[in-house]
Amino acid sequence: MNARLLAAILGLFLLLGATASQASEKVRCEVLTIEASRSGQGIDPALVQHASIFQKAPFSGFDTFKLVHRQSYELTLGAPVALAMPQPLTGSLQFNNRLQGRLDLTLSIMRPQRSPILINGKATPGSPFFAAGLKSAHGRWVFGIICDRANGVVHH
Repeated sequence: MNARLLAAILGLFLLLGATASQASEKVRCEVLTIEASRSGQGIDPALVQHASIFQKAPFSGFDTFKLVHRQSYELTLGAPVALAMPQPLTGSLQFNNRLQGRLDLTLSIMRPQRSPILINGKATPGSPFFAAGLKSAHGRWVFGIICDRANGVVHH
């Protein structure tokens, strides 16, 4: 076998090995479903560690942040995972890439008879990423995403 052909075959195996390794990459993310309103009840005790975020736009127009649902999900690179969402919403979260220590995520929220809302975000493992805007019964829905630091476990 000539050297060029051998190098090409070796390169192909290395490429396939890297692709398979990348495709099996997983990350654990916790999704917080929060209802923000102006009802004067303050910040839910389960959310106080995020209070400084809620004091900044676009959250600063609200004085109440209530944790409605919290759930962890294991995400595999490139595969969307269905999320538990408040009715009538449905949604998914997808891990798209890890680049320079940051996670590229897509939050997709579907509303009945309307176009889906796609929110692309870059998250640093261990630091929250928040998205807000959809109307809720008492204010607005806020979705917080907190992904693992390195070992697949979300710590609080």
